[in-house]
Amino acid sequence: INYGVIPTSELNLNKNEVYARLQTSRGFELSSFSQLISELEQSIVCKYSAVRVPVILKDNNVDCGFGFVQSSDLSKNLKGCQETFLMGVTLGSQVDRFLNKLSFTSPANHFIADAFASAYAESAADKTEEIIKGSLKCRPRFSPGYGDLDLSCQGKLLEVINAQKLLGISLNKSLLMSPLKTITAIVGIEND
Repeated sequence: INYGVIPTSELNLNKNEVYARLQTSRGFELSSFSQLISELEQSIVCKYSAVRVPVILKDNNVDCGFGFVQSSDLSKNLKGCQETFLMGVTLGSQVDRFLNKLSFTSPANHFIADAFASAYAESAADKTEEIIKGSLKCRPRFSPGYGDLDLSCQGKLLEVINAQKLLGISLNKSLLMSPLKTITAIVGIEND
């Protein structure tokens, strides 16, 4: 298992992601939120875990090391791949506590900080991919719940990457992950 911590300073925030999540124009001045974002950044403890596993494709069934799941979309994404990375990355439970506090004290600041936190989570997933891929050519990441890949495979994926122990990620009965700003994904490795 490839495991590590990503310093917040290494997360490259995509401003277009923030604008989309805030549902505002790209010219909107984000610097007015600098104090709020600074507090959010101080709560981020970004960790990732990933494992490289063989992949088996049979029609629309895919086995990435945790049993077959049916998904024509994932099967198309991984066509021609013999291995995948299973990955998980989280901003940590302190971000959840920070956002929860804001939900009571300032719904407006909660909305803004939540948008930035989601954008940071995407940035963390991008950075994790960069770390685990190295010089390998890979397919776009594919997450449970995307396309026709059912969320029910989330628990098995989390087990394989040892997410509970290494990252503190848990899954509730509704298949929602905690901490909330967490991303899991399957990344196909292209053959030479």
